[in-house]
Amino acid sequence: MAALVRSFHFALLVSWLALTLGVWWVATNSFDTFDAGKNPVASKLFEPASTTKLKGRMAAREVNTRIFQAWNRLQLVFCVLLFYFIWRAGPMGASSLALAGCLLLIVGVHVFWFTPKIEALGRILTSAEASGGAPAVQSEFGRYHGAYVVTDMLKACILLAAIWISPWRRAAQGEPSQG
Repeated sequence: MAALVRSFHFALLVSWLALTLGVWWVATNSFDTFDAGKNPVASKLFEPASTTKLKGRMAAREVNTRIFQAWNRLQLVFCVLLFYFIWRAGPMGASSLALAGCLLLIVGVHVFWFTPKIEALGRILTSAEASGGAPAVQSEFGRYHGAYVVTDMLKACILLAAIWISPWRRAAQGEPSQG
């Protein structure tokens, strides 16, 4: 049973890292998708031409907001599952528990602090852009967005470390499990 749980533990970590990379790709490419200059379909969707760029950015923001709302909820589920697998797998070492704790902390900060602030500032920014000015809001939005990006990169590094020390990976390679 412990071997099966450790396999699920490893699969969860790998899936979480893969999905993190996928969310990064989607979030960065959504603005190009809705950019009328880069995507001719977008220019037809957001007429008249004078508001095309603004409407495209608004649409990309809305898509990214929905993606990150769902992604953050899923990551909370991943945290619960990770702790469950660590508990059920038997002794896996303090390092596995420490890395899981770091992941929970980062996800908690994302879900309960950064994302709500980014969403609220994004709505204000969209309104301010429509009326013609938003430098102060844009600066604060940029700080929160930057903090989210940096902590998400840290989360990806922690996931890599957790995969690296995973007892399942070590057993598959014939190394003794130290995790």
